[in-house]
Amino acid sequence: MQNDGLQTDVFIAGGGPVGLMLALGLAQKGFKVAMAEPVPLSNAPEQAKNSFDGRVLALSYGSRKILETLGVWEALSVFVTPIKHVHVSQKGYLGLTLLHADEAGVPALGYSVQSSDLGKVLWQAVQGFANIHMLCPARLVDFSQDTRQVVAKVQTAENEVTVQSRLIVGADGTDSQVRKVLGLEMEQKSYHAYGVIAQIATREHPQGWSFERFTEDGPVALLPMQGHSHKAVLVCPEEQLDSVMALDDAAFMDLFAAKMGERLGGFCEVSPRVAYPLKETYVPQMSQGRALLMGNASHTQHPVAAQGLNLGIRDIGEFLQGLDAGQDPGEINYLQTYASARAEDHEKVMGLTDSLIQVFQHHSPIVGHLRGLGLMALQAMPGLKRRFARFAMGGAARGVQR
Repeated sequence: MQNDGLQTDVFIAGGGPVGLMLALGLAQKGFKVAMAEPVPLSNAPEQAKNSFDGRVLALSYGSRKILETLGVWEALSVFVTPIKHVHVSQKGYLGLTLLHADEAGVPALGYSVQSSDLGKVLWQAVQGFANIHMLCPARLVDFSQDTRQVVAKVQTAENEVTVQSRLIVGADGTDSQVRKVLGLEMEQKSYHAYGVIAQIATREHPQGWSFERFTEDGPVALLPMQGHSHKAVLVCPEEQLDSVMALDDAAFMDLFAAKMGERLGGFCEVSPRVAYPLKETYVPQMSQGRALLMGNASHTQHPVAAQGLNLGIRDIGEFLQGLDAGQDPGEINYLQTYASARAEDHEKVMGLTDSLIQVFQHHSPIVGHLRGLGLMALQAMPGLKRRFARFAMGGAARGVQR
């Protein structure tokens, strides 16, 4: 069965954070938006799952500024934990760098938030806009386009819906159906490593401190959460994954302490662990005709610099910054100009994160001492440290003009 079709300005495939934030920004500018998300949601916002799970995300200060302009930061602020200090070091060698929010002139360098809490706030926000039409559960099947419009076929639980729009956005993750239909090539690089994630508690309160330490097997990190809890990340080579995941709670905390050091009075409690493979993906051509890729559909990075979601949020900010109310959002020259402008930021971030991994996992003692000198130089040079902090905070955070 096929219906008569849905007419809209922008059709977004994917209801994760990037898709929802983009929908909010477009709706605020007066555009009609339709969105397809395959995972059903409970009517109770507190039970929203969708593309949001139990992970803890790090939002940069620049992302906060964009979320403020989208009108959701006030509702989200009760769920976030400010990151006011960052401690960067390496195991086995001298040298460290300390970043402080007050030195950067901001209230926080970034914020940690449960993915599920971010999901609740964003879903509640989109429900307040009559010009956002949600199709859920629904999945993009196929689409075609010409110089004037895009015609998408969307499978819902009941029937197949035809959606006509002036722009289709793939915000549907690394396995993007939009990218597949377009036939765009995706470059991939595996780090042959896994990120092992847990929530871990320390005896002392973190007081806004975040820690990242580089080891020869991969970085480990602590991200403050509410109370004495932290998000703990331990990167291990793929050949060590089974042995790490087999550790009981006490043994895992011992391993984590051996790599990170006994921070904040030591570790006293840890949750069950989950692991995911670490890889970098990049689609060099992020637009084709009236179709555009955003977020993980366009790029994914190693989490060492916590730039993945923040880079996607900057994509949204830049796209909306140049879009005027009443403008054709799928005008090909506009999409090409946007894509060209974003490519520089993508390549810079991905180049830096990849370089950090290559440099800090080099086993040579000489390189280790040079790394230490670099960290000490960064700590001793305020101008250089400010530039590094600016990168970590998401640049100038131009934001979105309503």
